[in-house]
Amino acid sequence: MLNIVILMVGKTRTAFIQEGLTVYQKRLRPYLKLSLVTVREEKPYASLSADHLRAQEGARLLAKITRPARTVTLEITGQLMTSEVLAQWLTNREQESAAPLVFVIGGHLGLAPAVVAAADYHLSLSRLTFTHELSRLILLEQLYRAMTIRAGHPYHL
Repeated sequence: MLNIVILMVGKTRTAFIQEGLTVYQKRLRPYLKLSLVTVREEKPYASLSADHLRAQEGARLLAKITRPARTVTLEITGQLMTSEVLAQWLTNREQESAAPLVFVIGGHLGLAPAVVAAADYHLSLSRLTFTHELSRLILLEQLYRAMTIRAGHPYHL
């Protein structure tokens, strides 16, 4: 069974997104082991640059990734996939190793270069830009869609 960790910066504050995350966590239970892990978001200070804040968040993210995990960053410049390709990609990762797949979603400032450099894979949900909170929900929905494709269920149609 796939072991997936969603590693995120900051709490999910938007109620409808939190509700959606709960729905998809329940739907995914029969298909994979799923953990949602958050790290503290940096508070913006006038004296600190966005790069500095991003680096602080990045250090927290990297500290939560335990090897032999395989890290997947979500980035607008990452690899685009169809839902069917994502389903096959997940199958391939599952066959390669039992190590968890850790999907990393940055905060409102994005991901630190150190996090991007440490990633094994780079995935894009779209060339459109989404809030980091909405990206969480979209990722869970796509994971559920991929699992139903793998199971031969009609949800993906």
